[in-house]
Amino acid sequence: MFFTIKARHKFASINQKTNSKELRIDNLSKTYSNGIKALQNISLEIPTGMFGLLGPNGAGKSTLMRTIATLQDADSGSIVLGDIDVLQQKNELRQVLGYLPQQFGLYPKISA
Repeated sequence: MFFTIKARHKFASINQKTNSKELRIDNLSKTYSNGIKALQNISLEIPTGMFGLLGPNGAGKSTLMRTIATLQDADSGSIVLGDIDVLQQKNELRQVLGYLPQQFGLYPKISA
C-alpha cells in the first residue's frame, strides 16, 4: 500500500493548517468485536511524500489505513496530519487526503 499526503490549494484555511504535512500516529489501538487486536499501540511519524506500508497478511495494514482515512474509529490513540486531529476533525482531513485501497467494497453484480 502506498499513499501520498498533499494539500489542495483550493482550501486556504486547510493549507494553513497543513503547512507541515507530517503524519503523526501515537499509541493507536484497534480491537475488533471478535477480540482480534488489529493495532496495538502503533506509533509512527511519516514525513510529507510517498511512504510504503508493507507487512504480512493480518499485520494491520488495512486497519491502519482505514483508520487514517476516517473509515473506522480507533479504540485509543491519536492521529494528527499537520494541525488536523484526524480522529476529531474528519471532514477537514477528507478535504486534503484521498484513499483508494486495492480492493474496496462494491457490490459485484451492480449495474449502472
